[in-house]
Amino acid sequence: MNSDFKLITGIEVELSDKIKSAYTENEDGFEAVVSAEKISQLVNSFTALLDEPVFFFLELPKNADENDEGYDVYYLDNCTIPVAKAIMKRYGELLVQDGISRFGFGSHSSNEEVYVMNYQQICIYSPEKTRARALLGDLGIEKTDKLHTMWEGFSEDTPGICMRVDVNGENVFDIPENLKSEGMYKAKA
Repeated sequence: MNSDFKLITGIEVELSDKIKSAYTENEDGFEAVVSAEKISQLVNSFTALLDEPVFFFLELPKNADENDEGYDVYYLDNCTIPVAKAIMKRYGELLVQDGISRFGFGSHSSNEEVYVMNYQQICIYSPEKTRARALLGDLGIEKTDKLHTMWEGFSEDTPGICMRVDVNGENVFDIPENLKSEGMYKAKA
């Protein structure tokens, strides 16, 4: 077990020694696997670099009784950087620790985006890579030729488990309702 890499509360997996905070570069930006304690800082730091207006998005698993797999996507458009910071201050722990949701922030004008996915994988879309590369390095997230993800260790005997997390009596399904008055809406399928 890798003791340097910390799991978020909302997942249970057998952690390989190969898993570490690391990233690879691709044509569109970066793919990373990030230890739990570094996720909020990465999101906050990258979001602070975005050109305004920015947007916040949240992907939630569809309701089980809708007989539909996949995610509902919610957006809060035309935010300022201070609003994005406020969202992370208010909901950051819940967003990061939850195992079933995915979220991120992006810029309407530069098309840059940070996208936090399942099992602590993060994609950064950024045509201008210098700032993002420096940010990853500052957080101790190393560049690697081969990114190892938690998916590699899944089998019938050792499946990955994602769980909903409650923080201060709230869960991720409360966020769209709480931000509805601010303009958060559900994307049409």
